[in-house]
Amino acid sequence: MTKGLLQRVVDSFTKDFPKSDEERAREIILRNKGELTDPRRIEAVLSFDGRLQDQIRQTCVLEALIGAPDCTASELDIVENVTELQQQVLDAAASPDALRYEDARSVEVFRTVMKVALRDAVVTNQELELLRVLRESLGLSPLAMRIIQAQLDHFPRKGNLLHTAAECRESLLNLQRCGIVFYCNRANGGLYVIPEEVAPSVRRVLGIELGPQAWEKLLSNLTLVQLATILRAEGMPESGKKEIRVERVLLAGVKPSTALTRLSNEDLYQLCASVPGLKVSGSKTTRIKRIIRHFANLVIRDVADETPPGELYYKYLVELAARDRANLLANRVIAKDREIEGAFEEGTRYLFRERLGLELQHMEGTDHADGCIVFGKNKELLLWDNKSKETVYSFPPSHLRQFKRYIRDSEKRVSCFLIIAPSVADDALGNALRLKSESGSDTDIALIAAEDLVWLAEEWRGRSSRESFNLEVLNATGILTRPILDQRMRLFL
Repeated sequence: MTKGLLQRVVDSFTKDFPKSDEERAREIILRNKGELTDPRRIEAVLSFDGRLQDQIRQTCVLEALIGAPDCTASELDIVENVTELQQQVLDAAASPDALRYEDARSVEVFRTVMKVALRDAVVTNQELELLRVLRESLGLSPLAMRIIQAQLDHFPRKGNLLHTAAECRESLLNLQRCGIVFYCNRANGGLYVIPEEVAPSVRRVLGIELGPQAWEKLLSNLTLVQLATILRAEGMPESGKKEIRVERVLLAGVKPSTALTRLSNEDLYQLCASVPGLKVSGSKTTRIKRIIRHFANLVIRDVADETPPGELYYKYLVELAARDRANLLANRVIAKDREIEGAFEEGTRYLFRERLGLELQHMEGTDHADGCIVFGKNKELLLWDNKSKETVYSFPPSHLRQFKRYIRDSEKRVSCFLIIAPSVADDALGNALRLKSESGSDTDIALIAAEDLVWLAEEWRGRSSRESFNLEVLNATGILTRPILDQRMRLFL
């Protein structure tokens, strides 16, 4: 984020600081993270009195972003998702079967009250809360409320008109001023993000227990009998293949906690037992909370079923580096722990080969670095080695000896030796400098976090017209943080 956008975040929670430079603004944000992410502050700024269509627009924009992988999306993706979300409601409202599974009496009561509320141009937040309480007491889903609004010609606004791209941009700007959404203008052409520390509070305000992808993944872990139990309790047909039953639950707008309450404690025990790393003990309420928390914290990437293994590993390279077995097993990236190291290496090879357009060199035997590339006018080498670890990488002495052997055994001069880890401790720089000195060939020793390497792979195409990446960007001694990578890309791309 550049200075102006960082300052926008600072201004969202305090006016006590004068306008500052870029690094100072970052420091202020990090130092005041507790205040910025305070659930009470978030609830207060997301609750406002105003036109109903503005409240619906803000909610739809937040739902589009909170449901995106890592709560991160481009403006185009957000606009498309908002349009799709709103159009789905309008299409459902036009169907004669729109509310067939809802109680007819409850629908009519809510419709009558909604008509009265829509007479006013401004619907207060208090009135919205009363509508929510009424809807819940009548046993109607949030989707049912939107369908009723659409049938009354008021979703997402009067005349059932969709919100435009300009209106979505206006909401995104307002959410930035509230410190809810960050705009990372330097990231991959510009990305909007709800920080992971803010997302739980946003979900709570919106009444969203799980994003759509996480909710679908949870349902896909249920058996046919368990899905039938939920559908039966909601008064919906139980028949059909698993995919059809899952879709039926999703379209009905059933909340995860409500659906899981329909299952027996034994069912919940089986579900917990089927999820890697999830504890099975506890009461029914405890198990439900644990299951929802687990799936809410999953990192779910947009990966097609037919995606080749290398690309899949690249998509989850950060999780592979950190040995995040819960996410890796839940997303079927690996089947066993022992596959992590190999998958991390293959994902990195995919990154250099497919994302950076570089030709990898074959290495004989087994005692060598994980990857090799020839580069530069003198045809020297860049070697890299993957070090997956659940904690921060500190560059232990045993690795110094290992890497020194790789460098000295190379037939060609190694210009750069790159170490890829989950994150890098500051004191790792000491052994990097020592290895450079003891390498015998003045080899540069670079350390990089997997997350920053992925960022580099996604970022460079927007900065260069070259067919392949210039490895001089990585050819340095030290810890390659994003500011350093940004500076070196400006020099060499």
